[in-house]
Amino acid sequence: MNKFRMLSIISLILLIPVTGFSQSFDIGEINSAKYKIYIPENWNKGLVMYAHGYEEIGEETEEFTEEVDEFMEIFTSRGFAFAASAYKRQGLIIKDGIEDTEALRSYFELKYGKPDICIITGHSMGGIIALATIEKFSAEYDGAMPLCGWLAPLYSLLKYDLDMLVCYDYLFGENDGKIVNGDDYIESESIQKTISQKPELARLFAEHFWIKEAELAEVIDFYQYVFKECIGWLGGLPAGNVQTIYCGFGDKDSLLNKEILRYEADPAAKEYYLQYYTPTGEILDPVITLHTTYDELVPVFNYKYYEELTEIKHTSHLYAQQYVVRDGHCNFTLEEHAHYFDQLLLWIKEGKRPELTNP
Repeated sequence: MNKFRMLSIISLILLIPVTGFSQSFDIGEINSAKYKIYIPENWNKGLVMYAHGYEEIGEETEEFTEEVDEFMEIFTSRGFAFAASAYKRQGLIIKDGIEDTEALRSYFELKYGKPDICIITGHSMGGIIALATIEKFSAEYDGAMPLCGWLAPLYSLLKYDLDMLVCYDYLFGENDGKIVNGDDYIESESIQKTISQKPELARLFAEHFWIKEAELAEVIDFYQYVFKECIGWLGGLPAGNVQTIYCGFGDKDSLLNKEILRYEADPAAKEYYLQYYTPTGEILDPVITLHTTYDELVPVFNYKYYEELTEIKHTSHLYAQQYVVRDGHCNFTLEEHAHYFDQLLLWIKEGKRPELTNP
């Protein structure tokens, strides 16, 4: 499997069992979505909802077991219950993720009572779901901690994917569209071989898309997979480039915009991601977001959009962007997860907004 697709399945970081708790588990299924709830012995009547990251359609998902892992322990050691849905489907399915997470939260409240404090967090696609959830269900939550997610409109992420694929196709490939919507899947090894034949163009391409040259092939591979997967289950292209002007590729710019292939988005496919999810910036509770300063899969520049949106909506006093100076998608330590969770708790309980970190 492509290592970046593996990295995107962020829920798989939750695998190392720890001991020391008198465990109380509730593992089951709601509306075809498997779930896991764990309530620690020292439960403080708080709840942390977790939204996991992107998983490929058809890939075997991790089975929930009666284990408390190191990530869960961040919250349960502080007295919080922990709940996570596996979602009813796989893929870039923001709508399902929001609905299945909310269904699980509602189930928890009906069975165990309304939490005194409820927080939502999640990695990667789960970060998108966490932010969308607290915008939509603000009355049910007290705070959110989206991690390494795309905080701009999701349509713009698919548009970014398409732009990368069409530029690769024109600059390095056959300009035949196969990497965008062809039936065959072009492996990263083949992409790397093609890129390596034009080193100076590869450098410009990497700079243009905020990616290190050494990671170009596998990132293009990953975006190809996600884009084609979306086409498959949505029935059409989720983004288009009919009016896009491309530049930044040296002497290729003069002909690129004339000869590059153009695509129209399928209206229904495009509408899915416009509706699920376009951020509103309308938050009523504290939100701390966390991102590495270099992320090959979810470039950090998308955070600028949400920061500006909260300024426009006059909600910036409830929003704090935090950065870890490190490379890698969702590459945070357990200690960093714990530190920013504690910062969020102080903000919720005592009104102490955290000091902002510079990228």
